[in-house]
Amino acid sequence: MSEYPIEHLSDEDAWALVQSNQIGRIASARQGAPDIYPVNYLVHNWKIYFRTGIESRLRKDIEGSLVAFEAAQQMERDFTSTVILGTARVLAEAEASRMLDQLPIVEFAPDSDYIWMEVDPNEVRGRRLTIL
Repeated sequence: MSEYPIEHLSDEDAWALVQSNQIGRIASARQGAPDIYPVNYLVHNWKIYFRTGIESRLRKDIEGSLVAFEAAQQMERDFTSTVILGTARVLAEAEASRMLDQLPIVEFAPDSDYIWMEVDPNEVRGRRLTIL
């Protein structure tokens, strides 16, 4: 093991971390200040999909904007994080939404009206920090 505690993950390992989780975070600038939103999500065709309320603040704050999405996990002495930078947009195609509705996702508010949003990745960065 290296003396340097931070290891950069390959794209494959970074995506594996994202695919193994169900809860992540979206970071964006809200009226010029940073904000973070927890989201339940899934991965399909190398894009991040999550649901939010039709009139939610999250939708209004990030639609069409560059965002950072993070999935992370901690296992004993290792902390692993993947950050995906990309543009968030509302998924307007009804067929795609119906297909996503068939995939498993953690329910935050199962009886609420929602829309699907996607993050189309521009950059993927994964890191593992080993606590010495």
